[in-house]
Amino acid sequence: MRQSVDRSRDPMIAVARAFLEGQPLRHAMRAVAALDWEATVARAENERLAPILYIALRGGAAPAPILARLRATWMAAERQQLLAGKQLRDIVGAFGEAGIQTIVLNGPALAASYYPDPALRPFIDLDLLVRRADRERALGILCERGYTHESPGRSLEHVPAAYLAAPSGSGLLPVDLHWECVAESAGRAAEQAAEEIWSRAVPAPAWGAAARTLAPEDLLIYLAANFAIHHTLTGALWQLDLALVLRRHRGTLDWDAIAARARRWGAASAVYFGLRSVGDHLGVPAPTPTMNRLRPGELRVTLIDRLQRPEVPGPARLEYLIGVAMLDRYSDIARTLASGLVPPPGWLRSRYDSRSIFAAYLTHYGRVARSVARAML
Repeated sequence: MRQSVDRSRDPMIAVARAFLEGQPLRHAMRAVAALDWEATVARAENERLAPILYIALRGGAAPAPILARLRATWMAAERQQLLAGKQLRDIVGAFGEAGIQTIVLNGPALAASYYPDPALRPFIDLDLLVRRADRERALGILCERGYTHESPGRSLEHVPAAYLAAPSGSGLLPVDLHWECVAESAGRAAEQAAEEIWSRAVPAPAWGAAARTLAPEDLLIYLAANFAIHHTLTGALWQLDLALVLRRHRGTLDWDAIAARARRWGAASAVYFGLRSVGDHLGVPAPTPTMNRLRPGELRVTLIDRLQRPEVPGPARLEYLIGVAMLDRYSDIARTLASGLVPPPGWLRSRYDSRSIFAAYLTHYGRVARSVARAML
């Protein structure tokens, strides 16, 4: 029997679970947080859980200065939602005028659809998906509106997305423009997955006539794979997103389709570990028959469990290898290892929650160096 990573005394997991269950934060977890309120709040801010922590602690469960700091973060998130909503509608409208449809990913779509107060789900950029055939025109429209492509000389053929900085001094969010979404394979396999996703996309009129969101089964696969591969099974917010979607649609999801698509797209292992983590930590499990179909071989399960072992401190864990080990196909593993040498700016910003591309690259290469050093010990 595997030894699960112990998150029972992780305040962020406790905050997410209390929110999910509609319960106040338990006294035991408040005591853990109170050992170092400053560190707890700083971590909540870094993991984008500060507004939810504020809701969990309202009513005198924390010192007044801590509550004031968390309340300020929550109010800032309220303002961000209003501004980002207008920005998103403007971009979708501009794309729509050019005949380009947009699937809204992550932050705004999740905040509006799955959280009782959208301000409880902060985000640092706008993740948008367009069709591969529309990517150059979409990039051109954004650049005309003052956004700056941070890798303008890089060919679009071998990357799944482009990151665009917001116009200087505008107060707008950066845009992460994707043309691949769920598939972890390259070439025609990724294109086929994107075609499937577009065929099932759901209209999202709140963001504009040309806006779409992912169908529930595709959204579940996307969130689970993104959490497992790009966030290496760390971060309570990504688990909360997944748990909310799973809980909302569990009775109507086509689990046979989820298992088949995840395997076809080379993401079965990632979806398995993502769903397993949410079941273990937040108490929202996926059906056992589906988990059995998604489960990789024992060697891979043992490897991931060892890389996640709790006695190894976070910065020293071989986190990059966790994401690589999630991939189903050896060809995808080789490609990902190669791309890790010079990863796309958008991926780095998302992975390390950084607005500075220099800081993101510095963090990434420092982590790779630590991983290599540890592997050689």
